[in-house]
Amino acid sequence: MNQRSVRNISLKKYSQVATDLGIDQLRMFRQVGLESSWLQASEIRVPETNFAHLLQTTSSAADNASIGLLMGALWKLSDFGYLSLALQHQASLGQAIATISEYSHLLSSTISVNVVRQNKVAIIQLHLTTGREQPGRHPVELGVAVLQALCRHQLGRNWCPMSTHFTHEAPISTVQHRRIFGSDMVFDSDFDGLVLSCTDLDQIHPAYDESMEQYARHFLDTMAPVRARPDIEQQVKLAIQALLPHGRYSIAQVASTIGFSTRSLQRNLESSGTSFQLALNAVRMQTATRALKNPRLSISDVALQTGFAENSSFTRWFNAEFQQSPSNWRTLNFASAAVN
Repeated sequence: MNQRSVRNISLKKYSQVATDLGIDQLRMFRQVGLESSWLQASEIRVPETNFAHLLQTTSSAADNASIGLLMGALWKLSDFGYLSLALQHQASLGQAIATISEYSHLLSSTISVNVVRQNKVAIIQLHLTTGREQPGRHPVELGVAVLQALCRHQLGRNWCPMSTHFTHEAPISTVQHRRIFGSDMVFDSDFDGLVLSCTDLDQIHPAYDESMEQYARHFLDTMAPVRARPDIEQQVKLAIQALLPHGRYSIAQVASTIGFSTRSLQRNLESSGTSFQLALNAVRMQTATRALKNPRLSISDVALQTGFAENSSFTRWFNAEFQQSPSNWRTLNFASAAVN
């Protein structure tokens, strides 16, 4: 498996924040096994695990400061690297998000972004695939703040989302969160990301020039070709993960999200030796066990995150998959964690 990584622009933002907080950056780097010379490198991939450890260690040294959030608040369009030229010439925020998804490999091997529409409301969800059970508060807050920076480039510097969501619990102070996002904050949510109106998502940028977008995309494809799409099973699982908490995870809805007809999706999954139901169950099992490990979530909360409207349906499904009730599973795993 490839080592997941982030671009070194994140280290430069870290350096700015650490300097403002009076943190000894070199000591922090030594503690987490990063090379201090990487701060001066023009282009380097930083191991994601070390980077996440750096943010957590620095936050602890700075009285639990919101390191990732402060880094994201400094983000500019040019910090997207090669992508910035293409992003500057997108017709709408929705198109900009689609471009981010298409070229996410240029930003980080951990990032994926999905948009879920519900009537007149849109949800921009951030997913960090890190190999760890939880990606950690600071990388997530960095990612969501970067999404906000992109939104403000497209919609104006004073734009604010309807609400901002984080799956982690609220920190001791949320003053910086409210200052940066300027919206309702929802912690212990079932997703990480921003809620906005579909009108904002689809609004055409007044300076949009289709010819410039084509030139920018040609340049981008020349300098950094599009990465091969994930295999069909992975695409389906990512779509289910985004849609599951919102109760919109039917095969037709998932197929539409990733650009297939229902029948063609079924055929592609069969050719890959799997099925939609197997993919759905795999995502549900991962979601349920992760959520059950969060003591702040009730069984009802876990059921909703797993796509069940009723506790009884969730419990029957869980019993069939794990041969025990959700509450028993939670009790046994909490007891095991306490022993370890």
